[in-house]
This record gives sequence, structure tokens and C-alpha cells, in this order.
Amino acid sequence: MRQRVLQATVVTVLLAVLMLGIPLAVSWLTIVRTSVYERADKVNVAVLKKVDSLLAVGKSVDRDTLLAFAQSQEGLNLYISVEHEGTIVESGPPPADPARTSSLAGLRGETVNVVVPQSDVSSHVATAWVLISVAGLSAIAISVSVALWQAQRISAPLAVLTRRAEELGSGRSRVRWERCDIPEIDTVAQELAKSGALLSERLAAERTLASDASHQLRTPLTALSMRLDEILATSSEEWVREEARISLEQVDRLTEVVHDLINAPRSSARRTPGVVELRSVLTQQSEEWQPAFRAARRRLLVQVPRSAAVWASAGPLTQVVATLIENSLTHGAGRTLVKVRKNAKSTVVEVSDEGPGIDPALGKRVFERSVSGEGSTGTGVGLALARTLVEDDGGRLELLTENPAKFGIFLISAPSEQDDQAAPPRRRRSRTVVEIEE
Repeated sequence: MRQRVLQATVVTVLLAVLMLGIPLAVSWLTIVRTSVYERADKVNVAVLKKVDSLLAVGKSVDRDTLLAFAQSQEGLNLYISVEHEGTIVESGPPPADPARTSSLAGLRGETVNVVVPQSDVSSHVATAWVLISVAGLSAIAISVSVALWQAQRISAPLAVLTRRAEELGSGRSRVRWERCDIPEIDTVAQELAKSGALLSERLAAERTLASDASHQLRTPLTALSMRLDEILATSSEEWVREEARISLEQVDRLTEVVHDLINAPRSSARRTPGVVELRSVLTQQSEEWQPAFRAARRRLLVQVPRSAAVWASAGPLTQVVATLIENSLTHGAGRTLVKVRKNAKSTVVEVSDEGPGIDPALGKRVFERSVSGEGSTGTGVGLALARTLVEDDGGRLELLTENPAKFGIFLISAPSEQDDQAAPPRRRRSRTVVEIEE
């Protein structure tokens, strides 16, 4: 800000000096030269009067009289000569570089010449140039000083306003704004204060809502979890116990999701991913989604290596896999395949089905918010949120093929405890593909 104000002021002054100073300088130099010549003409007139008066009384003109007139003009070394009846009287030797000669004829036939040396004219012009240069440099110096003062006057309130905006954003500032007598900055500060007050009110309302939602959601979830624990402990039917166990896992996962959603806005630091075994995550998802696929008369097949550890967060990764399986169930057709491919550095979880795929008009835009598939009643934030969750753990979510639809979750491979253990002698392959299928 300071640099811009300084540059603008200096450029303006320079333009003013060039556009106004040059014509004024030329005019002043002309006036200086004309003034020198006028002084010489005045001396010529005075000498002619003196010579006429002397000749009128019968006296002659001597060199001392002319020398007195020549020295009467300070800063000029004038040469004066008087010619009368063939006699010439001079006040010193004539100059080698005459700039102008003034001649006047008297009443008694005398002629008076006054010569101005070019050196005297150049000296006066040089003095004028020095004064002009000093005046121009003084104007520039004054303009720089004024620009620095003005820049400081403007930038200081802006710096305070910037710090105040940062403090308001973090909720740490409640200091009243002191007016700086700059209407634009004062107006911005007032609007910023109003926005800060509104922001504080909204944050307080959100905190209250989060607290109420946490209490309202955790209470029924806790009761439901206790009820499922009771069914799991008391029921003698194996299928009932199995459904209770799967439901209990779903409740636990839902509790973690609610906890993360409520506490995420309060945390300014990003989560730190850890080692997650894909087999446990995908096995749990298979058990959770098998009833829905059976009801739709479709198949869900999960293929995962014996050991497939990745760097991720278990809760968000589970949400992403669930989102892709749900989209396949809602928009796809035929068999849904969840397959894991891995190498030393990366692991890919592919989710595909045998349906008609994604409309080519949508393509990669399926990851944008407010973009939903045909016939969808959702809000279009599922895949957008899923991609964000994967990227927060250092991975990425991509649409591999449009027809049929195939999504890929690219994650960083992590060392697994099972990789360090020796494989059974009867197994010669580096990994065993486990299919979970009903």
C-alpha cells in the first residue's frame, strides 16, 4: 500500500514537472536573457546622455567615465565605446564572444556602442538552470515526503484492520474500533464489526445446536446399543445373535460418525490417519449390506487379499465404501463387486456393478456438489463428501469407467502384522484372495 501511494504521487509530480516545468523553464530562460539585454540598453542610453552633456559644454569623453558606466551593472562585464569625429574611446578590450551589440547615435554625431559578452549571458542562464533544477528537485522531495506521510496515514489503519479481521475470524477480538478519520476505512471497519457480531452469534447458535444434537442423538443410540447387547447375550437363536451383532456394529459405527460430525468443526487440526486393515472394513460392510442386496434380488461380492493394510482413518474410510456400495445399490444393476488390488506402494479399492453406468453428460461431474444421477432423490453431496474424506487421508477417489460404473479408492499401502509372519507351508502364493459372498 505504501509503495503504491508513493509511486502514484511521484509519478504525478514528475508529470507535472515535465508538462508545466519545461515550458515555465523555457520562458524563464528567455526572460533572463532579455533582462541582460535590457540592462545593456539602459547603460547605452545613460552613456549617450552623459556624452551629449559633456560635448555640449565642450568637454571630451575619457576612458574612466566609460569604465564607471561599464562597472555599474553587477554581474556584467560590458564593453563600451564612443566614436566622435574619428576618435574612439573604449572601456577596456572588446570581448572575443560578443552576444549582442547595442548602438545609439547622439545629437552631435557621436556613436555609443555597448557590447554584452556571451559568457555573461551563459552565466546568467546557467544560474537560472540551477534554480530551476533545485526547484524541481525540491518539489519531488516534498512530494515524496507528503506521499510517505499519506501512505503511513492510510496503511497504518489498514494494518490494524487486517489484524482485527484475523482476530475476528478466530473469535479473539472484541476491542472497539477507533476511528481513523478515513471514511472508507471506517466504513469497512464498522461493517466488519457487524459481520463479526453476526458470526459470533451464529457460532454460538451452532455450538448450542451441536451440544443439543449430541445429547439427543447419543441418548437413543446408547439405549439401542444396550438393547442389542441384551439380545446378543440372552437370545439362543444363532441367526438372531448374528443379526444383533451386525446391528450392534452398525450402531457403533453410527455413534462414531455422529461424534466425528459434531466435533469436526471444533477441531482446527486435520486428523492423523493410521493403519487400517481393509479386510475387516470390507467384511463389516458386506455383512451390513447383504440384507439390502438380498431384498433387491442382487448379489454383493467382496474380494480382498488376506492382508491389505492402508494408511487411512477407519471411520471416514468406512463411510466412503458405504457411499459407493449404496450408490451401486440405488443406481446400478446386477452384481456389485468390491475388489482390492494392491502393490508395494498403493492399494486400490474398486467398486463396480453391471448397470447402465453413468450418463456421459455427467462424467467426472458426479463428484461435484448438487450433481445427482438420474432418478436420484439425494442432495448430490455423497460423492463430493466421499472424495473429501479420502483426500484428507492422502488418497484420492476417481471414476475409473463410466459404463459400467467403476469407482476406485486409491490409498497408500501400509505394513501389516500379517506381512511379517511366515505363510503356512501349504500356501505358495504371496496372498490369498478371500471372497465373501452369499
